[in-house]
Amino acid sequence: MSNAPFLATARLFGPGCPATGEPAQIVLDDHTIEAQTATRSHAASLSALRFRDVGTGLELAWDTPDGVWAVHVFDADALRRLRAHAPLESSPRMTALRTRQQRRAIWRTLGWGLIAALALSPALLLVAFIWQSDRIALAAAKGVSVEDEVRLGEQAFASMRATLDLQDSGRAFEAVQALGRRLTQGSRYRYRFYVSKSDEINAFALPGGIIVVNTGLIAATRRPEELAGVLAHEVQHVEQRHSLQGAIKDLGLRGVWVLVTGELGGSALGQAALELTSLSFSREAEAQADKHGFDAMAAHGVDPSGMADFFAVLTKRDGAAPPAFLSTHPASTAREQALRARIQVLSERRFEPLTMKPWPPQTTP
Repeated sequence: MSNAPFLATARLFGPGCPATGEPAQIVLDDHTIEAQTATRSHAASLSALRFRDVGTGLELAWDTPDGVWAVHVFDADALRRLRAHAPLESSPRMTALRTRQQRRAIWRTLGWGLIAALALSPALLLVAFIWQSDRIALAAAKGVSVEDEVRLGEQAFASMRATLDLQDSGRAFEAVQALGRRLTQGSRYRYRFYVSKSDEINAFALPGGIIVVNTGLIAATRRPEELAGVLAHEVQHVEQRHSLQGAIKDLGLRGVWVLVTGELGGSALGQAALELTSLSFSREAEAQADKHGFDAMAAHGVDPSGMADFFAVLTKRDGAAPPAFLSTHPASTAREQALRARIQVLSERRFEPLTMKPWPPQTTP
């Protein structure tokens, strides 16, 4: 019996796509998958699909004469329905993926027990990792030096740089550099801010202080304070080491091994770093980036209402297909309310408007 077509939102990766992918909708029937974006459409036979875990989501990939195409699905409900889609559920490759997941779970458990036998403190850490993965990832991140963290970020950026259309001049570039310098004074990191020519509303931070902002996001801001809010938020993902923690947590046991052995393991963490731009941060991490970013804006004399205003604008646009920035930085009413409450506390303080005109700045050199 034929199944009804399956539809879900996803991100499409492939030749010509941005490093962070493109928003897409996938449509599956009994025999084919089709990924549709605003500008392109790609289809493949279900029998040609390969499956791989990506963070908390699932990758479906296929080969074409032009190269490898893939879609990443992260929505929990969509993942549940996708795995239950009869033609995929019975697929030998999906069966193989389930088998690999079960084996990894078994080996993780055995690995934790083995390393626990080596010394008492690693033992306690590895046992706790089963129940407290977020806290253990934070502890493991503390075992990675800033120098190794910077090297990890540079490794990831070097791998994706060819896919980015970077600009090194123009008003938008100058605005990002000026705001970035102002918001990172006194940091232990030496930040590098890049502007990538892309209509997609997105920005992301890599470990060690590399931040990339798309021209589409800059063009969507209504005043410099809103761009400053995005940059302050991304800077705090670096300062609080959220990206590093995400890589360690995604790697599971291999990430904890960094703390136990003191070895960074370039290939392991490097592979995780390449997936950082498609990983969603936890609610706690987002709240921390909001709080510390808000504080940094106020400390450096920038009106922090720009952060709340721009996030509010993004949550209201594009309906069921939010900007890529909100796909990896999930928004919530509670977060916005928390920012608004903090703004009320500062109601007596006056901030001089940032004088960068015209705004938004020209996004081409």
